[in-house]
Amino acid sequence: MNEYNKALVVLGKCAEVHKTYGIRAEKVASKHWRLTWAFPIKDSSAKREGYDKVSIGGNIDMAIEYPGCPYCGQKYFTVCSCGHISCTILKDGIFTCEWCGAQGTIGSYTGQNISAGSDL
Repeated sequence: MNEYNKALVVLGKCAEVHKTYGIRAEKVASKHWRLTWAFPIKDSSAKREGYDKVSIGGNIDMAIEYPGCPYCGQKYFTVCSCGHISCTILKDGIFTCEWCGAQGTIGSYTGQNISAGSDL
Protein backbone atom coordinates (compact mmCIF):
# COMPACT_ATOMS: atom_id res chain seq x y z
CA MET A 1 0.00 0.00 0.00
CA ASN A 2 1.55 3.31 -0.99
CA GLU A 3 1.18 6.49 1.04
CA TYR A 4 -1.81 7.73 -0.97
CA ASN A 5 -3.87 4.54 -0.80
CA LYS A 6 -4.25 4.92 2.94
CA ALA A 7 -7.71 5.10 4.50
CA LEU A 8 -8.55 5.81 8.13
CA VAL A 9 -11.71 6.12 10.17
CA VAL A 10 -12.37 9.32 12.10
CA LEU A 11 -14.91 9.16 14.89
CA GLY A 12 -17.59 11.80 15.18
CA LYS A 13 -20.51 12.30 17.53
CA CYS A 14 -23.91 13.56 16.50
CA ALA A 15 -25.01 16.61 18.45
CA GLU A 16 -28.67 15.80 17.76
CA VAL A 17 -28.87 12.21 19.02
CA HIS A 18 -25.55 12.00 20.93
CA LYS A 19 -24.39 8.84 19.13
CA THR A 20 -20.99 7.95 17.68
CA TYR A 21 -20.36 7.46 13.96
CA GLY A 22 -17.35 6.69 11.79
CA ILE A 23 -16.15 8.78 8.86
CA ARG A 24 -13.90 7.17 6.26
CA ALA A 25 -11.00 9.46 5.27
CA GLU A 26 -8.76 8.70 2.28
CA LYS A 27 -5.30 10.21 1.94
CA VAL A 28 -5.16 11.93 -1.46
CA ALA A 29 -1.88 13.87 -1.10
CA SER A 30 0.65 14.80 1.55
CA LYS A 31 -1.33 16.28 4.46
CA HIS A 32 -4.57 16.13 2.40
CA TRP A 33 -7.50 13.88 3.32
CA ARG A 34 -10.89 13.40 1.65
CA LEU A 35 -13.96 12.24 3.56
CA THR A 36 -15.85 9.66 1.50
CA TRP A 37 -18.61 8.14 3.62
CA ALA A 38 -19.99 7.89 7.14
CA PHE A 39 -21.62 5.07 9.07
CA PRO A 40 -23.17 4.45 12.49
CA ILE A 41 -20.92 2.63 14.94
CA LYS A 42 -21.27 1.55 18.55
CA ASP A 43 -18.76 2.95 21.04
CA SER A 44 -17.69 -0.58 21.98
CA SER A 45 -17.01 -1.47 18.31
CA ALA A 46 -15.08 1.77 17.72
CA LYS A 47 -12.88 1.06 20.74
CA ARG A 48 -12.34 -2.58 19.73
CA GLU A 49 -11.32 -1.50 16.19
CA GLY A 50 -8.88 1.07 17.59
CA TYR A 51 -10.42 3.98 15.69
CA ASP A 52 -9.19 6.39 18.38
CA LYS A 53 -5.50 5.40 18.20
CA VAL A 54 -4.32 7.39 15.15
CA SER A 55 -4.81 11.00 14.06
CA ILE A 56 -5.03 12.89 10.79
CA GLY A 57 -4.31 16.54 10.12
CA GLY A 58 -3.83 19.01 7.30
CA ASN A 59 -6.29 19.81 4.54
CA ILE A 60 -9.58 17.94 4.79
CA ASP A 61 -12.31 18.08 2.18
CA MET A 62 -15.44 16.11 1.42
CA ALA A 63 -16.09 13.97 -1.61
CA ILE A 64 -19.18 15.00 -3.56
CA GLU A 65 -20.87 11.78 -2.49
CA TYR A 66 -20.05 12.24 1.24
CA PRO A 67 -23.46 11.67 2.91
CA GLY A 68 -22.83 13.50 6.20
CA CYS A 69 -23.79 12.28 9.65
CA PRO A 70 -25.79 9.03 9.45
CA TYR A 71 -28.09 10.28 12.22
CA CYS A 72 -28.88 13.95 11.50
CA GLY A 73 -27.55 14.36 7.93
CA GLN A 74 -25.29 17.29 8.87
CA LYS A 75 -22.31 17.48 6.50
CA TYR A 76 -20.40 19.97 8.62
CA PHE A 77 -18.56 19.21 11.81
CA THR A 78 -16.43 21.08 14.30
CA VAL A 79 -12.99 20.01 15.48
CA CYS A 80 -12.74 20.63 19.22
CA SER A 81 -9.49 21.43 20.99
CA CYS A 82 -9.78 17.92 22.51
CA GLY A 83 -9.04 16.53 19.01
CA HIS A 84 -12.48 15.06 18.33
CA ILE A 85 -15.26 16.11 16.00
CA SER A 86 -18.97 16.63 16.50
CA CYS A 87 -21.71 17.69 14.11
CA THR A 88 -21.82 21.48 13.90
CA ILE A 89 -25.06 22.31 15.62
CA LEU A 90 -25.20 25.65 17.41
CA LYS A 91 -27.54 26.59 20.23
CA ASP A 92 -27.76 30.36 20.68
CA GLY A 93 -24.59 30.66 18.56
CA ILE A 94 -22.59 28.35 20.85
CA PHE A 95 -21.08 24.99 19.91
CA THR A 96 -20.83 22.21 22.53
CA CYS A 97 -18.40 19.33 21.98
CA GLU A 98 -20.11 15.96 22.32
CA TRP A 99 -16.86 14.39 23.56
CA CYS A 100 -15.60 16.71 26.30
CA GLY A 101 -18.42 19.22 26.79
CA ALA A 102 -16.28 22.27 25.92
CA GLN A 103 -18.31 25.21 24.61
CA GLY A 104 -17.49 28.19 22.45
CA THR A 105 -17.96 29.98 19.17
CA ILE A 106 -16.81 28.44 15.91
CA GLY A 107 -13.51 29.51 14.34
CA SER A 108 -11.61 28.31 11.28
CA TYR A 109 -10.06 24.84 11.01
CA THR A 110 -6.29 25.24 11.13
CA GLY A 111 -5.22 21.72 10.19
CA GLN A 112 -4.84 20.39 13.73
CA ASN A 113 -4.91 16.64 14.24
CA ILE A 114 -8.19 14.75 14.50
CA SER A 115 -8.40 11.39 16.28
CA ALA A 116 -8.74 8.50 13.83
CA GLY A 117 -8.01 4.79 13.43
CA SER A 118 -6.93 2.43 10.66
CA ASP A 119 -9.43 1.16 8.08
CA LEU A 120 -7.96 -2.23 7.15
